[in-house]
Amino acid sequence: MQVVKHEPYHASPVGKFLLEKALESTTIGHFVFWHMKSEMHLPDVRERYGILLSSYLMLCGPMRSTLKSQNSAQQAFVSVAEDIKLVKGAEERLKVLRSRLHDVILPSSFSLPLNPRVVCGNLKVEKCKYMDSKKLPLWLVINNADPVGKPVYIIFKAGDDLRQDMLTLQMMRIMDKLWKRNHLDLCMNVYDCVSTGNEIGMIEVVMNAETTSGIMKGAGGVAANFREDPIANWLKDCNPTEEEYKKAVDLKNV
Repeated sequence: MQVVKHEPYHASPVGKFLLEKALESTTIGHFVFWHMKSEMHLPDVRERYGILLSSYLMLCGPMRSTLKSQNSAQQAFVSVAEDIKLVKGAEERLKVLRSRLHDVILPSSFSLPLNPRVVCGNLKVEKCKYMDSKKLPLWLVINNADPVGKPVYIIFKAGDDLRQDMLTLQMMRIMDKLWKRNHLDLCMNVYDCVSTGNEIGMIEVVMNAETTSGIMKGAGGVAANFREDPIANWLKDCNPTEEEYKKAVDLKNV
């Protein structure tokens, strides 16, 4: 996608190749659409991306209705996220959030820009909340359209640019492949993240996880060296065998 920006003309071999691949695979088409849409606010690429997106939407057939449903859901979430920022007080804000989510009209079934393979149903409003960070991201819980599937947990952000997060996670996936190719499995499970607009996006929730801040606070702060580091102790507690601990330590030092 980034290469297309630097082509001298709108009609280029790279743009044609990207469009062909997007039309051949719904998964590729899904991410081509959202990656381009997320930068449509930038004057330098707006016209070029607009031409490519218009061409794709004219030719993608049933995929067009899928993307429309995803976009409708996103717009509803953006509206709710902006509304709760105007409310003062934690209890009142949570009350407004859940009231607004009850009124949200979502497609009967839809996939998320975050992961097109998972089909969602209705919101589990009583499980939804907002997070206490500055931009008040939404913690959303959505029923899986598959009766035996697990609920879908996402963090929806309106006010944060997630493109840097996406780049960092992409580099981690590349490094994981290189390590495994050299017989070093660090047991990484990189979570999903997608930017879908100007400072709008979604992040996969990692369940049963601890933040670095939480580990440090629980241990009373940062120690002078790694062997006395709270993170080292936490890794040792979570990885009882010496081999597992060494792998975890290697990962921390990456």
